Amino acid sequence: MPHEAVCEHQPCCGSPQGSGDVKYHLGMYHRRINRVTDRNITLSLVANPSHLEAVDPVVMSILLHGDAAFAGQGIVYETFHLSDLPSYTTHGTVHVVVNNQIGFTTDPRMARSSPYPTDVARVVNAPIFHVNADDPEAVIYVCKVAAEWRATFHKDVVVDLVCYRRMGHNEMDEPMFTQPLMYKQIKKQKPVLQKYAEKLIAEGAVSRQEYEEEIAKYDKICEEAYARSKDEKILHIKHWLDSPWPGLSRILKGRGEMVRNRTVDWALAEYMALGSLLKEGIHVRLSGQDVERGTFSHRHHVLHDQNVDKRTCIPMNHLAPDQAPYTVCNSSLSEYGVLGFELGFAMASPNALILWEAQFGDFHNTAQCIIDQFICPGQAKWVRQNGIVLLLPHGMEGMVRLLHTNTEPGVGFRTCPNTVYACRVQNILRLGQKGSSKCATMTQMSCL
Repeated sequence: MPHEAVCEHQPCCGSPQGSGDVKYHLGMYHRRINRVTDRNITLSLVANPSHLEAVDPVVMSILLHGDAAFAGQGIVYETFHLSDLPSYTTHGTVHVVVNNQIGFTTDPRMARSSPYPTDVARVVNAPIFHVNADDPEAVIYVCKVAAEWRATFHKDVVVDLVCYRRMGHNEMDEPMFTQPLMYKQIKKQKPVLQKYAEKLIAEGAVSRQEYEEEIAKYDKICEEAYARSKDEKILHIKHWLDSPWPGLSRILKGRGEMVRNRTVDWALAEYMALGSLLKEGIHVRLSGQDVERGTFSHRHHVLHDQNVDKRTCIPMNHLAPDQAPYTVCNSSLSEYGVLGFELGFAMASPNALILWEAQFGDFHNTAQCIIDQFICPGQAKWVRQNGIVLLLPHGMEGMVRLLHTNTEPGVGFRTCPNTVYACRVQNILRLGQKGSSKCATMTQMSCL
C-alpha cells in the first residue's frame, strides 16, 4: 500500500522491519495482477546494502545498477561470469543501468577507462541497448526486447538508460559544487513527464484536462497515503542528510572566522595538518570516492569554476613557493582495487603521506582483503613496512546508522592491537566524532 512506503518517514515507538543502513535500502514485496495472464504475480525487491553491487549474485534475475558502480565494482564482472555456469545460471539476467552520467560527485572521465559504463557486459557478449531515458516509449520498447531476448535465449541482456540526475545525490546534495556546467544545462531541461505530456497533447492522444486530472488523482493518492502513515507505528528513519548544503562561499567564510576565533572543526584541522606537511616538503596524496569535496561536503579541497568546464583550483598547492605537491583525486567506484593501488604507491613512496578514504564508514569492508592480507600483517608476515593511512568519512548529519556514517574506529585497532599510537588516535577520533558542527579549541588539539 502507498501509505506503507511513507511510514518510514513517520515517528513511532517500534518497528517490525530490519535495521538496514539507510531508509531506502530495505527490501519489500508486492502482489499485483498480470494483465496478460490475469494471474497474481509477486514482485520481490531484495534488501541491498550500501556496498554497491554486492547484492548482484544474490538476485541474478532483474538487476538495477548505477553507471559508476556497474563500471567500478568487481562483483559485476564476477556475476557475469556466473551467468552461464551450469550450477549457477539463472538462465539470463536483465541488467538495467540507470546511467545518470555521474557517480555521486565523480565525472565519468575520472570513474572509468571504457567509453560506456556497460562495456563490462561484453565479457559474455551480452547485447547492450543504449536508450534515451527522456523517451518513455523508446524505453518501453527496448525493455520489451530485452525481456524477449532473455525469454528466448536464456542469456544476459543490458539496458543502458542514458539520463541525468536532476537533483544532487539523494536529492539533498548540492551538485553545483563539482559539476556546475552540467547542472546549469540540467536546470534548463524539462522533466520527462512534462515532455511526454506535451507530446501526447500535441498528437491529440490525450487532452490537457485529462492530463491534469491524472496528475490530481496521483497527488491525491500521495496525500492520502501521507495522512494514513501518521497512524502507523513504524520506526522513523531520518533523512540521509538533515539539510541542504550551504553555498561554498559561506563554507570558506566560516573557516576564516574559525581561524580568527582560534577554533577548529574536523575539516579545518585536516586542512591545517596536511598544509603543514606540504610546507615541510612532504608530498601528500589523498584518494578515494568523492574525496575532493568529501562525502559529507565538508572538505572542498578542489574548487570548481562555475562557468568553465575542467577549470579547477586546489588552494593547498598554492601555500608556499617551495612546498611539496598535494594530490587529491576522486577514484573510480572501487574499494578493493583502489586501496591496492594506493598501498603500492605508499610502498614506492615511503617519504610521502598516502591516504585512502572510504566513501562511507562500512565501505572499508569491500577492501578487507587488502587490509587483512597486506596492511595488518605487513611487518609480521611480509617483513614490509608501509605508511598508508586509511580514513573514514567524517560526518554525523542525520545518518540513520552509525556504522554506515562513521563506522567504529575500534575495529581497526582490534585488527592491529599492537599499534603504538592507538590510544592517541582514539583520543583524536573521539574528539572528531562529536560531529562536524562541533569545534575544538586550538589548545585541545595541541594537547592531543
